[in-house]
Order: sequence, then structure tokens, then C-alpha cells
Amino acid sequence: MIVGQSHFKSLAFRVTVTLVNYIGLVTANFISVIVFISGLHGLSSPLAIILLFIAIPEVIFYLAWFLPYRFRLQGHGPKPVPLSRSLRKSIFKRGLDHVPDVEQYIRKWHSNAHYDDIRQDNYKEWLLWALFDRDGDLGDDSAELDDYIQYTEEKGELKIKKGQGDAVPIRLTYDPVEMTHRSLMFYTLVGLADAITTVIFLAKGFKFYRQPRSTFFTTFPFRFKTLLSPNASPCAQLSYFHRPHTSSTHRPLIFLHGGGIGLAAYRQWLTSLPRDVGVLALEILPISSHISGPLPTTHELLSALAAILYKHDVKDAILIGHSFGTLLTSPMLQRPDIAGRIASIILADPVSLLLHLPDVSYNLTRRAPRPGRPNDWQTRFWASDPGMAHTLARRLCWHDFVLWTEQLQGRGTTVVLGGDDSVVNADAVASYIYYGDVKYSRQDRREWRTTPERWTGQEELALLYLEGKDHGHAFLSAEGIKSMTRVVEAYGALNQTWGTRAVDLAKLEKVLESPPMVPSKSKPIDSIREMRILEASAKTEPLSGRKRWL
Repeated sequence: MIVGQSHFKSLAFRVTVTLVNYIGLVTANFISVIVFISGLHGLSSPLAIILLFIAIPEVIFYLAWFLPYRFRLQGHGPKPVPLSRSLRKSIFKRGLDHVPDVEQYIRKWHSNAHYDDIRQDNYKEWLLWALFDRDGDLGDDSAELDDYIQYTEEKGELKIKKGQGDAVPIRLTYDPVEMTHRSLMFYTLVGLADAITTVIFLAKGFKFYRQPRSTFFTTFPFRFKTLLSPNASPCAQLSYFHRPHTSSTHRPLIFLHGGGIGLAAYRQWLTSLPRDVGVLALEILPISSHISGPLPTTHELLSALAAILYKHDVKDAILIGHSFGTLLTSPMLQRPDIAGRIASIILADPVSLLLHLPDVSYNLTRRAPRPGRPNDWQTRFWASDPGMAHTLARRLCWHDFVLWTEQLQGRGTTVVLGGDDSVVNADAVASYIYYGDVKYSRQDRREWRTTPERWTGQEELALLYLEGKDHGHAFLSAEGIKSMTRVVEAYGALNQTWGTRAVDLAKLEKVLESPPMVPSKSKPIDSIREMRILEASAKTEPLSGRKRWL
């Protein structure tokens, strides 16, 4: 259910979630009332027996599983590869050059604290996490941090006072993982939706490629298709659905879903696609309301994806990412054996663009639901799922996933964005895509509103701005699905071009026909990433005036 701006739907969602999520507590209270009114012999009544049948497993599940599970998820995640000083400087300056309001930027990264409560030591503490991926003493990095403070003050035309203030910076890697309980009933409903989706997909010509059968016992709700499917995924980290591509007029699709209940939320759209169009739909279980292993590392995800693409010979495909699924776009485009298989890109509700801004982290982990914004309750619910909360806090390194427009050059790319997005800074992202900067005004919003009517699919980089739509509406509302289908149909046509490709497809032919590349042990993958980021930074030129970014 999409809550949107409906207060009635918001109330219905909150009541339903409370009853389902805390069914054990609700039934236990009912049992207490029965005992209070009728005494212990009241427990022999049919109603009490039914309530006991529900309450006992739920209470045991909460005490024996959830509490230890929550404690275990507080541990630290894998340590990112350290960035060189030149790369840290490049990332920091590029990020600060794309900030609408430097003071608000600093405040939100400090949990929206009052600016007077933020001092240099607070800011340095945040910078240690954001750029150095560590905490503790400043050590030999003190001089470099002073340079960043000076650049911030010059860029924002402000002064950061010396000393330590009361503000607490957001440092997801080290902050407590805030999560809420999910009941056995909730997981049962998720498992039912998963099973129904699988049956429908199989009827529509998809095949399910499972993880090793041993993962059946480490994933909940139990997925019997893991035991029954004869098709094994070429990688242990990912399962997926695949439908062979037989169309001679359209391109195949690669789909990366967002957080929630996995592919079940996209069932209507995926099954509406023509049966001759090939589809590769990955499953990311840690963000799909499942108890599972942690999200694989970036390197593991890319290696797994490369193996899957090679197995099914997916070429000249449309990459479609929704919300969380857009985070993989940047790493994928940095791998030649993956990037060469992507003809065009569609980013819906993208969290990867301008990921250096605090909005995504703040809105998902800190912001309380706002008055007059009913969809905030739904956003907070999904963000506090144990798997999602752990993934956001312990499995993501933001500078690995931030996406810049230079990386999209040479491919047709459309960004589908809700004007009232409650997760990302919609105006900043829209301005960045439309103009190449993050300075926007009300007049710009009026122009963006007309993009659905003016969109042609011929531009190399295009914006499709859905006025009044919130996060998730691009795929889960009638208007959003209509817009997405239109973009997919246009990009899917084999005769669709966007001018000169940034890559020479002839030179990539050998890469596509070779097995997935494995980074040399003598050269860390970070060296390759650093080289490409620095090259992209060197190519970036400031726009002269407010002109359309084409």
C-alpha cells in the first residue's frame, strides 16, 4: 500500500503494522484481560486457547531470537579499503561543490543540531568517518582535517568555532543500529507474498536461480524454492529470476529492486513486460524483510553480478535501479566487463545521486515522522527493518556508491524522481540532473513539472519529475508505472540512440566474451577505482550560467 499524502491510509498503515508487528503483545494483553475477568479457568475457553497459540510462539521468538539478533547486529562491518589523501581531497571538494546550503549540510550531518552546538572537533569527528573510515584520535591526519575545515568555511562563507560542542555527528558505521521487532506473523505474510510471486513469475516464463541449498536453513521466512529449484546461481551470494531474451526488436532488462519486500512489490510491473523481452531480476534478501546473511561486500556483489551476466550472455541491456538498487550503478559502471553490457540506464527514486548530501542518512535513521507527511511513517517502518537497518549502518561505504553524472556519459539515462520524495533531496537531485548544479528556485520546479510531457528519450541525460509523488511512487503508483513503462519501451527499442557512445563497443567485444575479470592480487581494486574517480574529477568543468545540462 502506498500511503502518499493520505492521512487515512497513514492511519490504516500504522494500525495494521502495529497489530501485525506486535501481535504477541496484543494477544498477551487479551489473555491477561481474560484471566482478570474469568480467572485461570478462563484459559480453557476456545478464544483463550487460540490467543495462547498465537502469543506463546511470538513471545518466545522475541525473547529467544530478536533480542540476541539485535545485539549481534551491533558489531562492526567489514573495513573499507583506505582512500589515499589525493582521493579523499577529490571526494571532499567535489561533494562540497555540490551542496545547496553548506550550513544546512553541516547541521544535518550532525543530526540537525543547532549550528552553535557544532564545533570543529565535532566536524572533524564526522570527517574521520566520512573520509577516513575510522574513529579515534586525529593523529597524523590533523593537518589534513584542518585543510577541510578551512575549505568548508571558505565555501560556505561561515565560521566553525573551535572546540567541542554538544552536537552528535551521524557516523553510521559506529552509531547503534536502530531497528524494530518484526513478528512471526509479519514474516509469515512476507513468505506468503514471496511464494505467490514465485508461482506467478514461473507462469510468466521466468526461471529461479537459487543460492546453495544449505542457505535454506539460514534464511527466514523459509524459502522452499531454494530446495526445489533445479537451477543453481553461478554465485553463492545472490539468487535471481531470469527470463531468456528472444526479442529481435527490444533490449533485455537488468532490474535491481529497492528495500521493502523484495520483488513481490514489483510483481505487477515485471509481469506486464512482453514475454519475449529478457529480464534479469536480482534478489537482495537483506533489504527484503528476510532474516538472512549480511549484504555481501561491494567486490563480492560485482563479482557475482559479472558471473550472472556472463552465464546468461546479457548484452546491450537496460539497467533499471529503484531506490536502494540504484546504489550499485556507480560500482557497476567502474567494471568494464559489466559496464560494456549496459546500453542505457533508468534510475527511479535514486539514492545514489548526491549521496554525499545528508538527506538519505538523516531521513532514514534520524528523522522522526513529520506532521502533515503521512508517508514518513512508511519510510521509517521499512528503514527500521533489522536487515535494512544493519545494511544501512554496517554494510555500505558511501563513497563507494555515490554516483556522478560524468559516469553516465555515453548512455541514455533517465532519472525518475518524485517531487515530494521523503528520502532524498528531490530538488537538489533534479537540479543536478537538469542543470548540472544544485542551485534551484521555484521557477525551476515549475519547469521540472513539465518534463513528463516533454520527455522524448533522445537526450543522453534526462529528468522525469513526478510532481507531488513521494519515494516509491515511481514503481508503486499507477502514474509512476505508466511513466516507467514509457521510458522502458523507448529505451528498449534497438534503433534508439543517444549520440556518440563513450565506449568503443568493438573494443569491448573481447571483454564481453571473456569470463568475468578478477582483480589482480598485486593491484588492489581500490587503485582502479581511485584512477577512475580522479579522471572523472579532472574532466568536470563548471557550467557557465544556468543552461540545460545535455
